Amino acid sequence: MSWRTAFTNLAAISVAGVVTSYDLDDLPNTLPAAELPALVPGFPEGVGLIGEEEIGFSTLTYDGAVWRATLHVEHTLFWSPAWSDVGLSAALPDLVTAIDDYLTALSADGTLGGALDEELEILDVRPGVVEYAGVRFYGVRFRHRWKRAIG
Repeated sequence: MSWRTAFTNLAAISVAGVVTSYDLDDLPNTLPAAELPALVPGFPEGVGLIGEEEIGFSTLTYDGAVWRATLHVEHTLFWSPAWSDVGLSAALPDLVTAIDDYLTALSADGTLGGALDEELEILDVRPGVVEYAGVRFYGVRFRHRWKRAIG
């Protein structure tokens, strides 16, 4: 299988309460309110959010065994528009429920339909204010570590 298949299978996972789950080739320029809550895949941004050595693809090393690669992915839940930071406390109960629903859904298919060779790892879960196309939303960033054998 491929990384691309893993992203497609991630988008196909049904999470309670989520209206839209985008695949990489379906990402919109803006997030329409009618499609919220929405899950959007991507990659971790910037050094300091997770260790520099964990961003994107890891280095492939060959020790005579099967080639293995690691991909770090950010899957962001955009819950509702964030008009002010004061409203975050009101959104937190819904966001915590959404976190539980998300983790429950992923636990049912941790290899994303067999696209990964190991169960994906959730490295970080960060509820708060997230941004898409310059618009702020209440949401949650889920950081994953994916592993596959190459070749």
